[in-house]
Amino acid sequence: MSAKVPDLRKKTPMFRAARHVVYLFFQLTYRPKVEGLERVPMYDGIIVASNHLSNLDPPLIGICLPRFIQYMGKIELFRIPLLGSLFKALGAFPIRRGQVDKKALRTAIDIVKSGGCLLMFPEGHRSKTGELGPFAPGVATIARKSGGYVVPTAICGPYRLFRRIVVRFGEPISAEGMSSEELTRLTRARIQELLDGRDG
Repeated sequence: MSAKVPDLRKKTPMFRAARHVVYLFFQLTYRPKVEGLERVPMYDGIIVASNHLSNLDPPLIGICLPRFIQYMGKIELFRIPLLGSLFKALGAFPIRRGQVDKKALRTAIDIVKSGGCLLMFPEGHRSKTGELGPFAPGVATIARKSGGYVVPTAICGPYRLFRRIVVRFGEPISAEGMSSEELTRLTRARIQELLDGRDG
């Protein structure tokens, strides 16, 4: 892949080593198939907006995209010795859950503004049924404030050992001229189409 991708410079030796280990893990367990990768911008600030099935979702998407993905993690994880440093090396940054964390929001906006790749789960939590739940407005807010594209993404599960899991990327959505409500509705509709196999 081209070295011109702006966030490649953040791929530290620790990140590269961890990615190889995670890649091997998924190849041995869930044999992921990627669809629509050609739709994902490689030179622009983007928000990868995905449904949320498992704690395995962030590393799964991380090995499916040839970009350095950054994402939010609960602040308690960063207080654990060594583990906090590992999460930061792998692209995570802390967020205080249960409140409006302005610092985390600003970090997210800055990542996308600077041409980076931000992973978010608009449902805000894992789905217990596998069905797509209601969306919070966070993705739309960050997209509108950063000027980045939203890339609807579907993890077509469930996770079953030695059964293939599919990750589908949809056409990027520009937030320009859209309200937060419109962008949220459109993002959810596009992800549902990807889950149903009705896009691409």
